[in-house]
Amino acid sequence: MHIAILVQDFAPETGAGPARITELAAEWIRAGHQVSVVTAFPNRRLPGQRDGVIPAPYRGRLTMREDWNGIKVYRSWLYTSPKRGFARTMVNNLTFAATSLVHGLSALPRPDVLIASGPPYFAQFSGALIAAIKGVPLVLEIRDLWPDYVAEMGVIKQQFLIDTMFATERWLLDRATAVTVVTESFKGRLVQKGVPADSITIVPNGVDTSRYYPSEERLLPEGVALEPGTPLIGYLGTFGAGQGLAAVIEAARLLQARGVKAHFALVGDGPDRAALEADLAARPMPGVTLHSPIPRDATRALYNTCDVVLVPHASLPVLGDTVPSKIFEVMACERPLVAALRGEGARIVERSGGGVLATPGDGASIADAVERVLRMPEAERRAMGRAGREFALAEYDRAALARRYLVSLGRAAAQG
Repeated sequence: MHIAILVQDFAPETGAGPARITELAAEWIRAGHQVSVVTAFPNRRLPGQRDGVIPAPYRGRLTMREDWNGIKVYRSWLYTSPKRGFARTMVNNLTFAATSLVHGLSALPRPDVLIASGPPYFAQFSGALIAAIKGVPLVLEIRDLWPDYVAEMGVIKQQFLIDTMFATERWLLDRATAVTVVTESFKGRLVQKGVPADSITIVPNGVDTSRYYPSEERLLPEGVALEPGTPLIGYLGTFGAGQGLAAVIEAARLLQARGVKAHFALVGDGPDRAALEADLAARPMPGVTLHSPIPRDATRALYNTCDVVLVPHASLPVLGDTVPSKIFEVMACERPLVAALRGEGARIVERSGGGVLATPGDGASIADAVERVLRMPEAERRAMGRAGREFALAEYDRAALARRYLVSLGRAAAQG
């Protein structure tokens, strides 16, 4: 098959979305298929660079084609800025939706099936229109329920806008030949919205277990010099409202007050970074440091350096439907995990035996969970790590998930 994917976030950007697409595509290419990606110029989660800045090789262009490890990539311009804010994010997403539609229609050879992957949400409409105009089956890949989140988090309060948003979602769902989701909870929500259960395939965010594994390599975040016997507590990912990192800093302060030695290193970037920096400037905490994003190839070494890895969520009920993909990377590296999660993510961690749960957004609960892991005998921590890797290998290996996805794509393509 020729599989086309329309997605805004793609390598060399880091994060769960780009990792999912590149690793699935690599497996499909190895299986003999052709993969094309319609995407944007890279502009966020780039190691060593501020979000909102397009790297020099991509600047000054409207479109660009390149080969990325065998994937044919069609890039198009979008508005981007280092300044943050909801309005700028909307313009960023909408400009990509517009330019990707034009570029996809004009340059992308007709595929056998087209995946429109979100978030962001608006690009999925471009994918739907490209699929309709080219006469190919559309697979709608839903990696978060953006309309539900926006409504439940109160980002949009006007009822007519909320109604319009859900009407557009219905339009998208009605035009999909098939739907792919990343969690059981997402499937349940879509079935409640009237999507036939047999048209929905669950392909969770897994892990490339050949890339993530336990090793002796070490990578201390820049500027961190640990005193002997001081455990490293690591976080790697987005600094956003959904992660609730203020509670992590609160947990570090509580542990320091209890006399528990630990250094918290938070690695990444996002809209909440400035607020976290302001908090640490107002109330200095030597046991907490913030660090810029690192290349994806360095993440395994960072995980293997940590004594405990954190995967926190904020205290938002809607996040109970989501499963952070980084829990599988941590498990695959056999590192003890403290997961401040609810819902499906919490059930997965509990079932794996690879980590300890805490209450999302609750600094005291996170501190208790970290302290519990640090006080475990070394043999118990190692056993927890091994259990996590065995679980990841058995249920979330990316190669096996790619094969499952191919079956669904083949069915969709046969309907074209």
